[in-house]
Amino acid sequence: MSIIRLIILVSFVFFFFSCSQKSEIFMVAASMNNLMTDIQSENPQFKDISISYGGSISIVRRIENNKRGVGAVLLSSEESYDILDKLGYIDNEFSYTFASNSLVLIGKTNNRIKETKDIESIGKKIVIADPKIAPAGVYSLQSLNSLNQEFLDENVIFAGDVSSVVGTVKNNKNFVGIVYKTDAISHNLEVLFEFPTNSHDKILYKLGVLKNNSGISILEYVKFLKSSFVKQKLIDHGYLVE
Repeated sequence: MSIIRLIILVSFVFFFFSCSQKSEIFMVAASMNNLMTDIQSENPQFKDISISYGGSISIVRRIENNKRGVGAVLLSSEESYDILDKLGYIDNEFSYTFASNSLVLIGKTNNRIKETKDIESIGKKIVIADPKIAPAGVYSLQSLNSLNQEFLDENVIFAGDVSSVVGTVKNNKNFVGIVYKTDAISHNLEVLFEFPTNSHDKILYKLGVLKNNSGISILEYVKFLKSSFVKQKLIDHGYLVE
């Protein structure tokens, strides 16, 4: 066999092998970092699953650019999930609603907050996730929609994803922030107010497996995430489960 033919054969085999690879990458909404870390720490049998975190909107954009690199997603926005579903990327046989959540205001203040309008009187800037990259920011703006627009323009600050909001409020007493209730619990933060669930869209965590792109390990992991063990972990972390 000539060297040229050998090179062509090796290249073909490499190309075929690369294309047939199944991804074990699981991209998860940043707000679920603590939960997933807790689950993984007690289940070393799933050490081959590579979990990457980010804002749900950012995750969708990454998959639109390179869906081959991701095996499954867990998003904190039904709208983000629907984008992938409408593109035909989601295998509905293995996909489901994982959990739900609520929004709270965190920080420190001497003012009592009984309803949303009381937020205008606390005299502090309000930090929320950036709605361009994280659904938490969209939900936060919806929950504040009843407040004076001028007040919002002067006092609302965008700060990346939910993790960034938590860090900002923990490190600066002059700020309050809006995060998921589960983040307040996991970081042991003081909750000043819980927003009515009808003040924003339902906060649903949707789990989706990408078509023709998930290995056996990640499918087993997705099945495991339906177990009673995981449901109890969800409850312990403050999530709502059916």
